[in-house]
Amino acid sequence: MPAKFPLTKSPELNYLYALNGRGIKFGLDRVRQALSALGNPQDQYYSIHVAGTNGKGSTCAMLTAALQQAGWRVGLYTSPHLLRFNERIRVNGVAIPDDYLQHFIRQQRAMIDKLSLTFFEATTVLAMQYFADQHVDCAVFETGMGGRLDATNVLKPLVTVITPIGHDHEEFLGKKLVDIAKEKAGIAKNGQPCVIAKQSPSVKNHLLRLVELQGAAAYYAPAHCTVRGKIINPQQQSIHYHWRNGSAGQLSLPLIGQHQQLNLQTALVALQVIAHHLPDLEKVIRGIEYTYWPGRLQVIQPKPLIFFDAGHNAHGMRAIVQALQHLFPERKIKLLLALGRTKRHHQLGKIFAPLVDWVYLTELPGYAAVPVAELRQSFQKFIPQERIVTEANPEVCLRRVMAELKDEDSLLILGSHYLAPVVYPYFQINV
Repeated sequence: MPAKFPLTKSPELNYLYALNGRGIKFGLDRVRQALSALGNPQDQYYSIHVAGTNGKGSTCAMLTAALQQAGWRVGLYTSPHLLRFNERIRVNGVAIPDDYLQHFIRQQRAMIDKLSLTFFEATTVLAMQYFADQHVDCAVFETGMGGRLDATNVLKPLVTVITPIGHDHEEFLGKKLVDIAKEKAGIAKNGQPCVIAKQSPSVKNHLLRLVELQGAAAYYAPAHCTVRGKIINPQQQSIHYHWRNGSAGQLSLPLIGQHQQLNLQTALVALQVIAHHLPDLEKVIRGIEYTYWPGRLQVIQPKPLIFFDAGHNAHGMRAIVQALQHLFPERKIKLLLALGRTKRHHQLGKIFAPLVDWVYLTELPGYAAVPVAELRQSFQKFIPQERIVTEANPEVCLRRVMAELKDEDSLLILGSHYLAPVVYPYFQINV
């Protein structure tokens, strides 16, 4: 289901948001026609294309930080945003300015309407043109959904990347992992390298076959690089990495959890396969230490210790639980959760029972959410009912949690990017 966005002070941005009414349309013809009319700006710079179910954004952020260390001017295109639309389109960490966005919409509105571009298609075209106008050396693109028919799949990238695959967007991509993998593998390009993150055995073998059928050179990341990490504190882990040729290195990763080690492994191999374009691979890799990616086990308050994570599917939530169990092996924490209506939620109680002692369930502001009564049913077999609190209003729920937290407590706020407009203003955090 397309997101519903609030009205803004910008008529141009409101117009762009209104394109959500056109729904989700798979296919590349409309985007290709739009880009052709603009002179194919996406061909004016190098690009890296990233698909997958989990870890896409974090992998993109690591690659961007590394390439900036190479002295490159780097564009980054991700979705969705946390607070402002502009976050989706960045150059060297700086979000696209309002005046450029507004000018582009005014200039291209007739073309957007003529081609009946969707919200994501129009946004993708905007990003590709902006990066060209900003004279970036390289742009890192995250797919919106799937890959094969995603609007971003018009690129001619240096390397394509497929992060771990799990169940998500099944109403569009299929219910079987092999079907989802087929859509993700659609970004692989003939004659170009495709780096594949660690996968379950069945998905791995299927992906490798699909990528090779595309004519791409497949690089299974664990076969080329091993990564070992240790969490130093809630915001950092120390990483040792080893290449297949025996050389090794060390860095500090400002993202915690074993899932981030896998994302790092994938990013490292992607950098290795394009090393001939880079000045000094090991120096470039050090740039990963400057990765900034909010909303991923982000510490938003140190005492009581509060994390915010935008994870919203079972695969990602299991990774979060594992990371926090490593961090807090001797104690449990509190959970505040909301979830989009299309997300699986029946296994949530089983997933979180080893980690949490109190659960606060709420709903997403202005977005179709799983009702708190349904979420409660998912937890009550595993968490005592008296420790499950339901409050549909997320602002009221957050205030209640904060009133009950003690300094020695820890809280995880989880479930969606669409909770950020409630969470970040409360803690006076900018992105």
